[in-house]
Amino acid sequence: MNQYDDLVTVDVKPQQGAIKAHQSSKLAIAFGGGAARGMMHLGVIKALEEQGVEADIVTGTSVGSIAAVLYATHDYEQIAEILYEFSEHQIVDLNLSNKGLIKGQALARWVNQHTGNRNLSELPVTTGIVATNLSQQKAVMFVDGNVGEAVQTSSSVPGVFVPIYHHDDILVDGGVLSLVPVYGARQLGADIVIGVDVFCSAPPPLKYKAANTVANSFWIQSCIATKDEIETADIVVELNPIEPSLIEFGHLEEREQAMQIGYDAMMAAMPELLALIEQK
Repeated sequence: MNQYDDLVTVDVKPQQGAIKAHQSSKLAIAFGGGAARGMMHLGVIKALEEQGVEADIVTGTSVGSIAAVLYATHDYEQIAEILYEFSEHQIVDLNLSNKGLIKGQALARWVNQHTGNRNLSELPVTTGIVATNLSQQKAVMFVDGNVGEAVQTSSSVPGVFVPIYHHDDILVDGGVLSLVPVYGARQLGADIVIGVDVFCSAPPPLKYKAANTVANSFWIQSCIATKDEIETADIVVELNPIEPSLIEFGHLEEREQAMQIGYDAMMAAMPELLALIEQK
């Protein structure tokens, strides 16, 4: 049973701008969910690092939560090494019960291995990880507690992963209600938010297979539910995958192609971003 009562949450609420004033502007990256498409986040990180742009705040949903915590603890080269060596079997712990196909605890261990087994409040960059509280029908954001447990919760796709129990509530993938966590970034004090959408730009392939049916259903629901939130980002980086699959991370060449897509899209948006930073 995945019972994580030590995770500290705040409710995610719609925000149109920074909720408090700062002497200097704060930049946030809201890394969106999208399963295997998350490799494209790597290219966004590369482009920002090359241009000397550093985020003060990161938020993440589902695979975006992995990108967020890796960004908060590593530079681009280190993240690239981790993700290029990554294999799905490292995070898949099959479950023989009716609660879900995957326990999810292997994912938490993998994340903790690569982030130093720390709490969110201990990370060098302010970090918020978003999940969905099914019991109360709302999005919540983890601001403290074990990093791996927070990422596991944020990535617990309903029906695929065993859900998380948080006190008396059931928590699942943040993408159900907050696919690209822009609101969460604002709540943490961001003045400028880059919203990185790897999911809604293209639906997964529709085939007569259970995994594809789940993926397409999740795509429709999540993209409709979070459309307004995504549009409130100052910079929206929409990434169009060469391979629309959400399930397969692919071999090295495919991962490099995914990284390049993210890099090119972020570089295309860079003039607008740099102008915003200059204005603030």
